[in-house]
Amino acid sequence: MNFLRSGTLNFYRTLPIFRDTAKLQAFTEFHLRQKAEETGKKISTGRSWKIDELRLKSTDDLHKLWYVLLKEKNALRSDNILKKKAFGTMGPQGRMSKIRVTIARLLTVINERKKVCDDYRKSLEEEYVRKQREEYERLMEEERKQKELEPEVPEITFNLLRAKYHDLKRGIDNIDYIKKALEIEKNKKEHKAYLDEKYDYKNKRVVKEPTDQDKSDPNVILGFKSGILEQLDSGNYKLSQQEILRSHVKNWKMLDLKQKRRLLGHINARRARDARGEFLKELNLLGQKIAYDKLQGQ
Repeated sequence: MNFLRSGTLNFYRTLPIFRDTAKLQAFTEFHLRQKAEETGKKISTGRSWKIDELRLKSTDDLHKLWYVLLKEKNALRSDNILKKKAFGTMGPQGRMSKIRVTIARLLTVINERKKVCDDYRKSLEEEYVRKQREEYERLMEEERKQKELEPEVPEITFNLLRAKYHDLKRGIDNIDYIKKALEIEKNKKEHKAYLDEKYDYKNKRVVKEPTDQDKSDPNVILGFKSGILEQLDSGNYKLSQQEILRSHVKNWKMLDLKQKRRLLGHINARRARDARGEFLKELNLLGQKIAYDKLQGQ
């Protein structure tokens, strides 16, 4: 059914005009089809744009083409609304399908270019970060070498001054207190490195019920409720508060000083109860052994 025959165009001619229709005609093609029908010409439309053709265009050309397609799409929608009100149906929508396909392909090309730009920007950022890291590592290495050439001097602290004061009270005036301070600082660094390697929760797995193989595996952190039995089994009877905290608390780095102090109080109280229980067990066994030996002697 042809909706553009001369008999049906009277509806368009008799529409009430409340404003200048010259500007509104840019948003419809109904008048163009009307003239074509009056002159006997046939309006033909082309095919949709291929994606390879769109890839050859610049971004500015794609931007212009986007608005051309948008304008044409709005004009077709206006004609469809007019046909729907006038004739009850909108008719064939082949041209609208071509426009939608072209818009979808244009968006595909835009997204491809956006992805390329994002990847290039990301590569530039990674290159910049890599250069900054290399520069920072180079400066740190130079600073480390410079410190190795300089004589090692401990930081002046209250403990260092107190050690010097005690030496002077005893009539000792030398630099042995500096050597002791350096030795203490060295032991602290070694102990910290030992704890960082032993309780590396990020790169090691925690096993709550370890087997014999897990106990000898260096990449395993043994999980336990109390460290007393493990401490007695290992023969290490002197543990620092840092090691006790790390062995019981996985996220110990997130705690402030007050939280660490309170948590260590609870842990040490529980360890004290466990140690008292183990001591009473050993004392009971010792008493039974003495009683048994006494009975055997009789």
